[in-house]
Amino acid sequence: MSGAMNFFEHQEIARKNTRLLVGLFILAVLALVALTGLVVAIFFGGARTVEDVYQQPQWVFNWDILLACAGIVVSAIGLAVAFKWMILRPGGRVVAEQLGGRRLDPDSRDPLERKILNVVEEMAIAANMPVPPVYLLEHEQGINAFAAGYSPKDAVIGLTRGCVEQLNRAQLQGVVAHEIAHILNGDMRMNIRIMALLHGILFISHAGYLLLRTGAFAGSRRNNDKNPLPLLGLALLIIGAIGVLFGNIIKAAVSRQREYLADASAVQFTREPEGIGGALQQIGALQAGSKVEHKKASEASHLFFGQAIGRAFSLFATHPPLEKRIKRILPHWNGEFVANTETSTSSETAAGQNQNQQQPFQQTLMMLAALPEVLREEARSPAHATAFAAALLLSDQTEKRTSQLAYLAANKFSDASLARCQQDYEHLAKLDTSQRLPLIELVMPALKTLTLEEKQKFIELARALPEIGGDTSLYEWCLSQVLVRYLKADLRPNPHVAAVKQHARKDLALSLSILAWYGHTENAQVEQAFQAGAEAFGTNLAPVSADNFNFSALAKALDRMDRWGAKHKERLVSCWLACIEADQQVTELEYKLIYTLANCISEPLPEFSVAVVRK
Repeated sequence: MSGAMNFFEHQEIARKNTRLLVGLFILAVLALVALTGLVVAIFFGGARTVEDVYQQPQWVFNWDILLACAGIVVSAIGLAVAFKWMILRPGGRVVAEQLGGRRLDPDSRDPLERKILNVVEEMAIAANMPVPPVYLLEHEQGINAFAAGYSPKDAVIGLTRGCVEQLNRAQLQGVVAHEIAHILNGDMRMNIRIMALLHGILFISHAGYLLLRTGAFAGSRRNNDKNPLPLLGLALLIIGAIGVLFGNIIKAAVSRQREYLADASAVQFTREPEGIGGALQQIGALQAGSKVEHKKASEASHLFFGQAIGRAFSLFATHPPLEKRIKRILPHWNGEFVANTETSTSSETAAGQNQNQQQPFQQTLMMLAALPEVLREEARSPAHATAFAAALLLSDQTEKRTSQLAYLAANKFSDASLARCQQDYEHLAKLDTSQRLPLIELVMPALKTLTLEEKQKFIELARALPEIGGDTSLYEWCLSQVLVRYLKADLRPNPHVAAVKQHARKDLALSLSILAWYGHTENAQVEQAFQAGAEAFGTNLAPVSADNFNFSALAKALDRMDRWGAKHKERLVSCWLACIEADQQVTELEYKLIYTLANCISEPLPEFSVAVVRK
């Protein structure tokens, strides 16, 4: 790793600035709503001036009218925000398609498409998240990319043709790592909330314009000079316009800080600043830059890797200047933008392999390379995805597996699908169970091509299959949980989960107790591991008795922990890691369990400080 970028410091600075700007944005929205309510109340007699005994003007407030007007304004703006939220609810797929993206087939053999798909697979699996569907913006020659979605479970990644053709493999990895950082940092959820709030502010202007037109028309018909509607409409129009102006300024400032954060996170993830730094240099070196020509690019400008549209003033720029971004990543950069040569982009495979030897996700790449090619092809095939995923869920116990296959046959699995499922299992049986886990992430793009009805049926199958023919093993539960949660995100992208804060300590204690109990045999070791985890989280907890363990309770706890804030989830995974490493070793069973727990709360799995002990 070259340069002296302190990415941890840069991440903390960006997070602190973001919190300040988001707080400012919320205060601005509240002030705007209050001002709008006051203006409406004044026009309806909620506040007026009267002369006192000394003939001096004095404000008199009618609190009934004031509160009624405030309630009406808050309700109207709230409905506008909710309306925009519902439009954005379907997630990243909608954004990608609106920008003209074409979804790539997971099993595509086109060399250019295969390059994109391979890089996204590698980076996503290394980040312990499902491989997202990939969209190609075929007609865009600028170097750009975006990520969209509520969470890692329903995210998509889009890349322009210019990005894929002009960058070498290391640079493409840097760009994809940047987009994955946006997903893991929760930027997509924040962007959707800000967009919805801005729509609520814009509604004030729309309401003002409507009142202005309606009032003017009514006044001209009645020849009524005292009609207050045009003045009220004009006031609301001005307030809304000012609100949108400052809202967009703050939104752009938030976006710039999140870009700095994603850049720093990408460097932390790949440990290869030359990759993302080189990609940014290519934007400066090429005439097309990072421009996106699509007519809807302005609406999604804050989602992109680079400045997608021109800017008149830096206040409205959604991205920091290229020079500043590069200098943060490569402090010794000489300031020159040098384009890649044709040789450097065409020899990307060899270059990428050499560079990957220095990267922390080397183990992921080696693991993917070690998988049988037949399994990788099956996982990528939309036609075979259901059979392959079912094969992953089959038990290693012959009697139970026979019952499971009979259940599949009785649930409309065709003879061909059943035969393929058995064939896939024969290949999977040669792998350790921990080696099979990443295949769930690999099969997700193919499973996500199913229709909503097919997804719902497969979710029911994935829940039922581990319970057929006997007790559910930990490994079977882990696989079922990951598959179900990934697919449920397409059916309900942003579900409401109740009592998250109320159960936080209990959920933390349960997860740590299960990790400690499954990973150790002696009571003293269990207690030591539990306390190590609690100490790493920074709290005092009492362990949960093993008699109270059950998969259902853990699944509900994971639902709630998935709704924790990003900072708390990061601490949570760190304390889980401290728990299983307390005895200076990580068993294969512990690895499977922490892999599943981290996956279920959409968090990347940190590097282990000790080796995983394989059977």
